[in-house]
Amino acid sequence: MMRFESKIDWWIPVLLFGGLSAGSLAWAIDAERPWSDGVGLCFGWALSIWIMLQTYYEFHGDYLLVRCGPFWRKLLIRDIASVESTRNPLASMALSLDRIAIKMRSGSGVMISPRDKARFLKELSKKKGPEGPKLP
Repeated sequence: MMRFESKIDWWIPVLLFGGLSAGSLAWAIDAERPWSDGVGLCFGWALSIWIMLQTYYEFHGDYLLVRCGPFWRKLLIRDIASVESTRNPLASMALSLDRIAIKMRSGSGVMISPRDKARFLKELSKKKGPEGPKLP
């Protein structure tokens, strides 16, 4: 097993925690039961911390495990159709805009942001073999 931690852009924690706090404060001021918003805020912070601490990508034999807090996907390495660099800002299992877009033969895909992108791509290339997709 080889683990690659996610690269984290500075603005991601600001967006997660600041957005949750500002939204919850605005809701609490207007809400009839502000205690319920406090519970929601604590849940949001806990989820954000989980995502910040548990976003990584692991190679396990014939598959890649992509983990983002409570969310995860297993990608069979042999089913990877293409891999390319991207800065696509859509929601993904990445904490940086310095991303790798992985497309599967099924048409699905995922964007990830390993901290050591070059080493990740080298490991993927080794696992995929000569028949694999061209890597960026």
